[in-house]
Amino acid sequence: MIYDKMEDCFNSLENKVVYAVNNTDLKEFSNKLDEIEGPLIITGSGGSAIVGTYLAKVLSHKKKMITRFVYPRDLLYMDLAGYKSILSVSYSGHNIGVDAIFDNGLNKYLLTGNGREKAQNILYRMMDEVSYVSISATIVPLSLIFLYYHNDIELLKQIISSETELSSDNNAFEVMSGYETLTAATLLESSIIESGMATCIVHDKYNYCHGRINITKNNPSDLIFFKMDNELDHMLYENLKNHYRTILTISRKYKDDLINDFYASIISLKIIRNIAREHHIDISDMDELIDNDILYRFNGKMK
Repeated sequence: MIYDKMEDCFNSLENKVVYAVNNTDLKEFSNKLDEIEGPLIITGSGGSAIVGTYLAKVLSHKKKMITRFVYPRDLLYMDLAGYKSILSVSYSGHNIGVDAIFDNGLNKYLLTGNGREKAQNILYRMMDEVSYVSISATIVPLSLIFLYYHNDIELLKQIISSETELSSDNNAFEVMSGYETLTAATLLESSIIESGMATCIVHDKYNYCHGRINITKNNPSDLIFFKMDNELDHMLYENLKNHYRTILTISRKYKDDLINDFYASIISLKIIRNIAREHHIDISDMDELIDNDILYRFNGKMK
């Protein structure tokens, strides 16, 4: 497969978001999300897991309903009797992860660029991009969900164009996060791992206080810290300076947690680009292990 170049993907990102906004039926998109009844379970894999994580937070907050994100395989082992609806996030709309939502009696929704029968399709339109690590395929649906939550296109453009000089040439990262930046942390972990640039561990901030600092004794990592303005964050930040080679700090910019998580996700993506430059890796057009395609195309049973 011929992939697009990483720099081209980033240079065209804002245009691709604007295209999606102009070519998606945003009223229908919002109406479909509004009609979903909870409790709701959301599922997705890869870049779609990032989108699903954000959508779960937005729907939980905006519609005041129980919403939970899980990975597709989990559905085969869970008791879904307590849920009323299920939603899969997938741009292609066709993989065994999407298939997993159909074997139950729940109301079925699919957030996708390519609809399927047997599901109520929540459709969006985007320009083609062939990238190994999802760039616009993640940011476009995230942006449309952002507009569903906060209908301000100018703010959306402002956030998409946000930049950062934060970078690192390390081969190991830890991420200090929590629910308020869960989408951004999911994006960081997924993209760093999928690109093969480094290892990555995500810590919940308070859970870290219960012994996880010991990982620093023999594993020299850089820390990516989503820093909020509270006592726990200040205590962690001051005490961890001597335990990590570098702390890449992403500070809160917006008071609204959902707007800020979207902003943090954009900054996280730009950090990944900067790290890729340090490692001389193109996360869009990268060398894949020979068995990668076998794993990706698995279409058998998961239970």
